[in-house]
Amino acid sequence: MAYLFLDDSKHHRSGFSLAAFAICDVDPTEEMCALFRKHGFDPSTFEFKSSATMKDHKNLQALRNSLKSFITRNCKMALCIVDSADDVRKLGPASLALLRNALKHPRLVGRQHEVFFDEGLFKQKSAAEDLVAGDAELVGCNFHFEQDSKEIMGIQLADIMAHTCSIMLLEALGDITKKVIVNAPGDSVYDGLEVELGFEMWAGIRYAFLSQNKPYPKDDFDLANVDVYPWGLYIDESVNERVAPAAMERFGENYLGCIH
Repeated sequence: MAYLFLDDSKHHRSGFSLAAFAICDVDPTEEMCALFRKHGFDPSTFEFKSSATMKDHKNLQALRNSLKSFITRNCKMALCIVDSADDVRKLGPASLALLRNALKHPRLVGRQHEVFFDEGLFKQKSAAEDLVAGDAELVGCNFHFEQDSKEIMGIQLADIMAHTCSIMLLEALGDITKKVIVNAPGDSVYDGLEVELGFEMWAGIRYAFLSQNKPYPKDDFDLANVDVYPWGLYIDESVNERVAPAAMERFGENYLGCIH
């Protein structure tokens, strides 16, 4: 059994909204609660939000880093992208289309799954239930729609994924050009180096993409690249001609080789 959690990140000015499934082999709640307490937060009252201001909040920054490490160790990630002009109507169905693709991945195929959706991804809970009712491709899933992300903590992992990948796509579109200083005391190459924000975001989460090795690699570089599409990426037909190719180029395949 796997546990899947969905949350979204909306970027109307750039013309897209993105949702991410956090895919975990076990319920992450217990370990997440321990991480919250380790950094001074009560999981029963505090909810991690990637959009929160973290400057000068050392404990919050440390919690974010711990949650990202947890994702790298324990989770896989799948993304769907829709046009932001119609995201209220499109995000929910697009996430189900993504789920159908993800369920064909060897990691998930033929298993039972618990699937949790954040609030507001469908117009109504009943509409979501109607969409999955009788769908043979989704028969192995037990669905939980309109969930409170404070109570279902795995949704907070999906929030991190959606936020991170949105920043990567915004940079690919040229809509942000921010640079950051890498803080990695144990890394003699990158510690103190100024890098693009999108690169820093990608480097911290690149192993989480749901993917498979290329079936016919042409060379050593191909061996270091994996295919994310179609299992870990769904681009809705509503996405415009500026965003769709940028999203496919950014997320369709993923480099797992050395970056030093």
